[in-house]
Amino acid sequence: QKSQNTLTTQRAIAKKSEFQGDRPPSVSNAGIVNAGRDHYIDVKVQGEPLNRLQVVCVTFHELDNVKVINLETEEEIPHSINYGFEEFTVTFDQSVPLGQNIRVIIEGATVRGVNRGAIVPYRIFAESSTFGAIPLGTALVRTPDNN
Repeated sequence: QKSQNTLTTQRAIAKKSEFQGDRPPSVSNAGIVNAGRDHYIDVKVQGEPLNRLQVVCVTFHELDNVKVINLETEEEIPHSINYGFEEFTVTFDQSVPLGQNIRVIIEGATVRGVNRGAIVPYRIFAESSTFGAIPLGTALVRTPDNN
């Protein structure tokens, strides 16, 4: 029986010709919009098309909705969302192509009901057809001290 890591490595080697460049997707920016009521995380799609994003809210987190847009056109990218305990997974209807910048908007984001004076960490993972879920890093959102 082969381990999951071995299978992932073999799949990556088999699809090497489809992987363009040597960089995974990356978190390029994070912050607040809508007068501090919504948090956002920007992701640059590199290496290969992006199938899925997982966002882990490492604090007790509340939110109203999640929206994903193409950062250049500001059009919503068709997707479905699976919400879990302090995390959500965005699965794109079609893979997001290379070179596209996307913005994940976490609407009505609060930590324990508070939306001011906090530093909110989000752990971000990406998934493509070659690689399983790989960590992209942690996005930090600083909320205003007053709003």
